[in-house]
Amino acid sequence: MIALGGVIGAGLFVGSGAIIASAGPAAILSYLIGGSIVTLVMFMLGEMAIRTIDSGSFSTFASMYLGEWAGYSVGWLYWFKSMITITIEAILLGAILHDFLPGLPVWVGALLMLLIVISSNIYSVRSFGEAEYWLSFAKISAILIFMVLGVSILLNLQSGFAAPGLANLTAHGGFMPNGMGPVLAGVTVVIFSLGGSEIAAVAAGESENPRENVIKAIRSVIFRVMVFYVGSVSILILCLPWTDTVNLKSPYVALFSLAGYPWAATALKIVLFVSFMSVMNSFLFSNSRMMYSLSQRGYAPALFGRTNARGVPLNALALSFTVCVAILMVHFVSGGDLFMTLAKSSGAFIMMVWIVIILAHARMRMASPASTSGEIPFKAWLYPYGNGIALLTLMAVLLSLAFNPDTRFQFVFMCVITVAIIASYFTLRSRPVQTTGAG
Repeated sequence: MIALGGVIGAGLFVGSGAIIASAGPAAILSYLIGGSIVTLVMFMLGEMAIRTIDSGSFSTFASMYLGEWAGYSVGWLYWFKSMITITIEAILLGAILHDFLPGLPVWVGALLMLLIVISSNIYSVRSFGEAEYWLSFAKISAILIFMVLGVSILLNLQSGFAAPGLANLTAHGGFMPNGMGPVLAGVTVVIFSLGGSEIAAVAAGESENPRENVIKAIRSVIFRVMVFYVGSVSILILCLPWTDTVNLKSPYVALFSLAGYPWAATALKIVLFVSFMSVMNSFLFSNSRMMYSLSQRGYAPALFGRTNARGVPLNALALSFTVCVAILMVHFVSGGDLFMTLAKSSGAFIMMVWIVIILAHARMRMASPASTSGEIPFKAWLYPYGNGIALLTLMAVLLSLAFNPDTRFQFVFMCVITVAIIASYFTLRSRPVQTTGAG
């Protein structure tokens, strides 16, 4: 359930409308490209994960197959990106609470939600899993209800609203009215929406049957991408003209409203609240486990590599909480403009993480010829061509960010942070490596 719904959030419920308004009906290509890439990459991660179950997941694999510098760099890069994601979800949750309770300041609501979510992580791994299960279940149910409504509209079963249907694919300027540029820019948003799929491998690593559950979790990516993302976005494209920028600001609630369900706005706020809480919960879990793994391998201070009797890395969670509170303070004191700009860079950061996964998988295959035989129960698709396709596509999308004035800052910011992290490794590598065990 975590694999199916753990990272479904604003990227789908709100971001999809922005992609459609920019790329037109060709927005479906953004989702197909992004979905294909995440499927290839997650299958690569799955093949590596069944060999070495570890809380550091792809960071550990990068160390094993590409070198210590790669494991260090991608681990800290992911941790940094996760801190941004966790905090922005807290702010969004605070804003929704403020809508329902106007007397409650946004910053109070954000801090309250941060405390609630971290509490579910602190108690035990089981409490995190139970909370995430039901949050994911609620999101998946909402999407399925939406898709049923959308199909009924397309079949003319809703008397209050007649959808244009296939005519929307070529009307209003054609299938790709603004060219390929917005389609590639949309891939970045899609990848941001799907970023976090790797959390399933981390969570499965702490389950009772880790190798079996990693395989199940990774395979579920195909279903999630094709049904929840491509399926629901296709319904939006067939029901709403891409020129209808007003309704595309919140396309899911707009479709319910047009079909004659005025309660949709309140319902969507509740769904969004659950979605933000779920994403925040998932990233807080994976973020603390990444810090724990970095510490275990000598890439972070030893105190973050300790766990309590229930296997929870309390010090790593405490660090995450402290950093989030600090970012919240900066956000609200500064007015929020700078932080919101940085938050938009998350898609670029996750693409760098995926590039490392692709390279680590290719190196593993080259170093272990046995992986090409029938001895491995789970193998990535299309090797080595899948690695090449995914790598070239991600690099093309990143370069498109650099040449687009609206996204250039995201590219530059990602490059600066990445170079700084790599440089910090080579600056500190002369120090002796210390490891620590759980306890």
